Amino acid sequence: MLRRALLVGLALALATGVGSARAGVEEDATRARRGLARAVSSGRLSALDAERYRAFLSGCESALGRLPRGRADQLRAVLREVAVQERRYTVARALALFSMLDLNTRYLSANPVPPAGRDVVDDDGVVYRAFAGRGLQFHPLANFAKLNSHFAGGRGIEAQMLAFALLARALPDGEALVWEYYFPFGGGAPPWTSGMAQAVAAQSLARAGFPSAARRAYLAIPRNLLLDLPAGPWIKLYRFNTLAVLNAQLQAAMSLSDYASLAKDPAAERLARELHASAAALVSRFDTGYWTLYALAGKESPLEYHRYVVSLLWKLSERTGEPRWSRYASRFAAYAKQPPVLTAGPASPAAFPVPTDGFRDEAKLAFSLSKVANVTVRVAEETHTFRAAKGRNAFSWNPGARPPGEYAAEASARDLAGNTAETELAPVVVRRDSQPPEVTARLVGSRLVWRARDEGTPWLWLQLGLRREGRRELLDLGRRPLRGSALLRSRSSEWQATLAIQDSARNRAWVRLGPFGGLRRLPR
Repeated sequence: MLRRALLVGLALALATGVGSARAGVEEDATRARRGLARAVSSGRLSALDAERYRAFLSGCESALGRLPRGRADQLRAVLREVAVQERRYTVARALALFSMLDLNTRYLSANPVPPAGRDVVDDDGVVYRAFAGRGLQFHPLANFAKLNSHFAGGRGIEAQMLAFALLARALPDGEALVWEYYFPFGGGAPPWTSGMAQAVAAQSLARAGFPSAARRAYLAIPRNLLLDLPAGPWIKLYRFNTLAVLNAQLQAAMSLSDYASLAKDPAAERLARELHASAAALVSRFDTGYWTLYALAGKESPLEYHRYVVSLLWKLSERTGEPRWSRYASRFAAYAKQPPVLTAGPASPAAFPVPTDGFRDEAKLAFSLSKVANVTVRVAEETHTFRAAKGRNAFSWNPGARPPGEYAAEASARDLAGNTAETELAPVVVRRDSQPPEVTARLVGSRLVWRARDEGTPWLWLQLGLRREGRRELLDLGRRPLRGSALLRSRSSEWQATLAIQDSARNRAWVRLGPFGGLRRLPR
């Protein structure tokens, strides 16, 4: 009977989950259709385009009915992002959104979920990048990088085809043209834009022979895609935040310099010089001495961005001939070949894992690290691996029921480029709390005052024993801190009082308090 009940419960849970997912799909599809109808009635979209996009929605719904769960989850996420923009459908935005939905429907119907970071190209040459849990997303920066690649590779037909497809997806922003991202990222809600993507757009469109569109792509940058730092302007990688990202600044400076040269745009040339100058003024602040920071005063760079910065610095060195850039390129490149510096930290205080009372149950294995690395700690035949940033770190180890004693510990570190280091850590001392607490206590009028010392416990259990003419009573004061007081209410007769103390390890002590005139606790 129990097994049958469990199976029925599981079936109901699965059915509920499936029903909830289906309802979500229906709701999102309804929102998208409503948005299309609204866009047609307001003149923002043609009836013919809306009909085509409704067919994409139907294809998505049909695919969701047969796709395995993992792929269906990805497609549902894309459908949700299309539906979220229901009030914003225009010719360009609807094309970008519904083409993305159709690409995901067709790709996920025939392929497994792609790993994050993989690019997939549609029939028009448009690039979509995989993001964990979000399917394949329209990615402006990847598209304009692809356009640059076509131009550099002499693929003129592919460059023209992609350029026209991207211009069809461009949104007017005043005099500027922008390309939007349609998924939430880093705390930013869609749609959002990127200064780096706009700079590469201006560069690649100018190279591909679209000077007017290139200028409009550039105009979005001074409009609202610059940070005003004391050192000078800094490109906004994401419009929605103020991160000063080194790779974005270097790439934008070079891309705008190229655009300005091709378009003979003096304002863009001036901005490119200012971006170079701000980067030169602040590049040292991205140098930890062992690795690069991804953003100013931020975390260390992932390996691919560290290497990307090195490549950009070499390009700047070749373009400008300035020794600063080659010096930093060489310095940062060397970091990828140097092992991390791994140093043992101070010994942890002894651990008292038994009983588990939340007090000194764990030992802290301390170490310092020169740069971000995957660290492996070995102690008592256990191995633990985790990512650690530069600076002081500590791994919390719980000995559990292991017997008291001293346990050797060691650590090894492998940085993001694969360089390794190892060191011995301070040994871990495990103890049992076998000593009763040292307690002083006294009665001050109707108040009981106590103070205790016990290195292995965070609390005491107090009981007050009362004795009078052969009678005995016990007043339970419950769990109390190591020092404190309790207000008591007297009785009419005198009693002899003894305080019984027990710590979390059940070690006991007693303190004779002497005469007391009665003992009922006052309400607190």
